[in-house]
Amino acid sequence: MGYRRLAAFISRYPRFIILCWVFIIGMSAVWAWKLPDIVQDHGLKRVHGDAQAVDAVLEDEFGSPADPVILVFEKKENTSPLQFRQWIKDRLTQVQVLPAVTSITSPLDASERVTLKDHRAYSLVKMDVPAHQMGPPLEQLRAVLETDGPGTVQLTGKAVVQQDVNNLSFRDLERAEMVGLPIALIVLCFAFRGLYAALIAVMMGISAVITAMGVTTLLGYHLELSNFIINVIPMVGMALSIDFALIILSRYREEVQRAYEDEGEANVLGRSLDMQSEILQRTLRTAGRAVLFSAACVLLGLLGLLWIRLPMFLSVSLGAIIVLLLSLLLNVTLLPALLSLSADRVFKRKLVHSLPRRSVWHRWSALVMKRPVSMAIGGTVVLLLCVYPVTRLELSVPDASSLPERMESRQAAEQLQHDLGQKNTSAIEIVIGGQQELLTASHWQLAYNKARQLLQDSDVLSIVSPWGLLQPNQNDSRSLFQIPPSALTPSIEGKESTRTAWLRSTVSDHSIRLIATVHGEPGSEQVADWLERIRNSDYAPGFNNVKLRYGGEAAKQHEIMQEVTSQLPKVLVFVVVTNYLVLLAAFRSMLIPTKAILMNLLSLAASFGILVWVFNEGHLGMEPSAIAIMIPVFIAGLVFGISMDYGVFMLSRIQEVYRRTGDSDVAVQQGLASTGRLVTSAAAILLAVTIPFAFAEVAGVRQLGIGITAAVLIDVTLIRLILVPALMKLMGRWNWWLPGQMK
Repeated sequence: MGYRRLAAFISRYPRFIILCWVFIIGMSAVWAWKLPDIVQDHGLKRVHGDAQAVDAVLEDEFGSPADPVILVFEKKENTSPLQFRQWIKDRLTQVQVLPAVTSITSPLDASERVTLKDHRAYSLVKMDVPAHQMGPPLEQLRAVLETDGPGTVQLTGKAVVQQDVNNLSFRDLERAEMVGLPIALIVLCFAFRGLYAALIAVMMGISAVITAMGVTTLLGYHLELSNFIINVIPMVGMALSIDFALIILSRYREEVQRAYEDEGEANVLGRSLDMQSEILQRTLRTAGRAVLFSAACVLLGLLGLLWIRLPMFLSVSLGAIIVLLLSLLLNVTLLPALLSLSADRVFKRKLVHSLPRRSVWHRWSALVMKRPVSMAIGGTVVLLLCVYPVTRLELSVPDASSLPERMESRQAAEQLQHDLGQKNTSAIEIVIGGQQELLTASHWQLAYNKARQLLQDSDVLSIVSPWGLLQPNQNDSRSLFQIPPSALTPSIEGKESTRTAWLRSTVSDHSIRLIATVHGEPGSEQVADWLERIRNSDYAPGFNNVKLRYGGEAAKQHEIMQEVTSQLPKVLVFVVVTNYLVLLAAFRSMLIPTKAILMNLLSLAASFGILVWVFNEGHLGMEPSAIAIMIPVFIAGLVFGISMDYGVFMLSRIQEVYRRTGDSDVAVQQGLASTGRLVTSAAAILLAVTIPFAFAEVAGVRQLGIGITAAVLIDVTLIRLILVPALMKLMGRWNWWLPGQMK
């Protein structure tokens, strides 16, 4: 009844529907162009985690900005140290007057622990500007610093790196659109053997992306958006919307062809409103139903990402859900409305000839049905070979190394790491106390105990503390503990000794700060194990009311890894169970959903194996590197649902034939033959959209593009065209088994 009413409404008021969508798309376009200025950083952080709380304490209590802009000053040859220092002083004086700058940590200030060498120096600049508005202030800063002189200046820091990532991501998007859209149009022209239908399908994709980007921009004023959505929305929107349009247009053409053959005259499309409504109703009841269930599977896959409580996954999930829903609405309302007015122009030339009865897909389906065992074994072996490298999967949280080597912010970050001796080490910020209560004897005793514990730890290289710079296995460091903790606070007052400088940087009215340098880089298993071990030893009796928290880059990355790995099982269970229920409702079978989900999981695992082979092991000309931790999660959430798009459509056709004939073998063979061309065309469109991202300049975007490309290729070849029909042939009538019902 719902399909009949919708078809009747669209047939009667097509111009009204078109005008409404033109208005919505036009208004969205005004906001869509602002999206790159609204997005913030990658969003990989625990909003209410200990590491973020430590950043707040360090900034408020010790004046240490959480994410400063770092200036790297490099002395030119034939420049004296005195000239170099004076030049740095002049530059920082000019920087200080910029409106966004609130404070500067100068390398010329002897009381600050900032590196100053004969040929290189570093300065920290704090800007009171939200992350998504850093573009103009950074341009002002560069304009002040780019004047010629006895040295050069490079900018780095998280804000600068993210600004570069945002700019490159938008450039990658433009390049992908320039390459992907023409290829998608060519594929559609081949699929429909004409230009008009292809243009309509591409228009659906562009409309969905523009509208979704406009809606997401409005959300960005209220939510923190990850810069990843700049690439995810177009990638998902173009792929899904064009695929939905392809399915509906193909079925509409078949229904028109059937009506033409039944009526025996060429003017079927222009006969009557009732005839158009009937054709549209049959299209929505078949292809529209398949699109609806496909969209439900994709939606559930995206909703699963919300289990992971990080801003990146929230914003990417919302952005993809928005473009998914808009793609669905456009293709079940605007597309039929356009067909009601122009179907004769789009399809008329294709109606004089019936579709070929024996195509390559008929021959292929006959081959699969003839040798199902060998096909199933061969496909499974190839799939398992692709899955095997997953055992060597290495993940990391992206940093400046995700940028191309030519980028200034990456070069400066690597130089800073080298100069400060941070290779293979991590600085852990340990804060006792907070920002509310004054320090008590319990705070001091806990800090004292923690410092002594760290000194006895073989993984600790050094400790910055109120007692000075402590190093394990050195007696003079241990002797500093002869000073009672309670005597340290009064000693800060009115003195300028070296010891007092340590006190000022490690003690405030509310907090005590320890900085432990440990073996292992941030994100490594060595540091993760150390953090887990040291945290497990914190629960000492008598100190339950004293806050002790860990911060720094290594602690942040550990929190992110913990959140993703702990929540991932919930994501998988949610997606698998809900998709199973949707497919159960769609096909009234217990085994078909099980087989479809298992095949999807195997294709995902195989795509992860290819990612390991390409990136972790450094094949195909790639530099060996870890895979960004969000990439496998995104691929799982996006591809698991998107690949269901092809599966649902193919299985829907098989189900139609089975209900009509009652013969499972005939249903599988005819279903594969009739949908093979369409499924490969849909996959080719998705590949056209995603392959350009495989050549992106940002490493995370490149990994996402290659991962999705691999997953789609595996899904459309090994899964849809080999394993699914072969297994359905072997299972026969049991494909449609449901307790209490056997068709």
